Formats: sequence, structure tokens, C-alpha cells
Amino acid sequence: MGYQSWPRDPAVLPDAYREYRTVDLKDKKFTVAVQIIFGVVVLVAVGVALLLGLPLRSSWSPILTIPVTLAACLIYMAAHEATHGVVLQALTKVKPSYALRFPFLTTGSRAYLTRRSAVIIAIAPAVIWGLVLLAALLTLPQDFLLTTYILLALNFAGSAGDLVEVYVVSRQPSDALVQDDGNKVLVFVPLDSR
Repeated sequence: MGYQSWPRDPAVLPDAYREYRTVDLKDKKFTVAVQIIFGVVVLVAVGVALLLGLPLRSSWSPILTIPVTLAACLIYMAAHEATHGVVLQALTKVKPSYALRFPFLTTGSRAYLTRRSAVIIAIAPAVIWGLVLLAALLTLPQDFLLTTYILLALNFAGSAGDLVEVYVVSRQPSDALVQDDGNKVLVFVPLDSR
């Protein structure tokens, strides 16, 4: 069977599909991959700031800079997950679910997604917020640049789990449908694909 088009009702598994496998994103190999990607992105961000001598100085005192930056990071993390949910709901019309699994926020859904849709939903926050934060970095006054740069680095580092999910989903059969509950990715394929 070739490329699977979007199911008629993304909340209902087509009759010809059966569960093929379950991928636990909390599995040690995936959590290690997420940590490595996160660390590499942070190191690259610090390296870029130092090598290019980015003007990240602020006239704000650390007593103001630290809480403002921490608050901005918390707001960003919520916005990141909300972006997954908004894109998911726009594509599927299925309401997402959100959960706090310390220290992570997660977005899940009962929708059955094509590989392409799952990839779009996974990378949407990194792309959208990456562009927004880059534009902000280029236009905001000097005092806001350090916080904005930290948010930009967090945007890409914090998308490490999304990149691992893209890798997992892209390795499934082309006609697979996937369902992401926020912890596990369930993969379904047509009976004749087994």
C-alpha cells in the first residue's frame, strides 16, 4: 500500500488498520538522545554567543534579569506545548490533551496522524517560535536581548524530544498512522502491511 492520505475522521482508526508497535518515548535510549541533543544545542548557543561576541549585556541588575528570564522561560514552555495543540487541532479537529510530567509539559491526542502530519505537529513550535524569537532578537532593545537569546536557545534545545519523535515517526512504514499520547507513540498499519 502506498502513501496513506489523511483519514476521513482522524479520531477513528480505519477498519483495515491494526496496532503494529508501541514506542515508549521515556525509554532510556530516547531520553539519552534527548539529553544529548539538548546539551549540544546549549553548547552551540553558548559557543555562538561567545565566538560572535553577541551584544547580550543588559543595564538590568541580576535581581531583575533572573526572575524576568525565568518567567519568560516558563511562559515559553507553555506556549511551546500550546503550539503543538493548536497545530494538532487545526489539522485534525481533535482536541488535544495537556499534562505536566515534571519537569516536562506534554501534549497528547487521540487522533490518528499520518507520518507527515505527525512531523508537522512535532516541529511546529521550533519553527514558529524560532522565527518569532529570531525576529525579536533582531529588533528588541538591548536590555531584552539576553532573555530573548536564552529563549531562542531554549526553543531549539527544548525541541530535542520533538526531534527524537520526528526520527521515530519517520522510520515507520509509509502508510502508518501514529497516535501520540504524550508519552508513547502507537503505530498502526494496514493488515496487509504486516
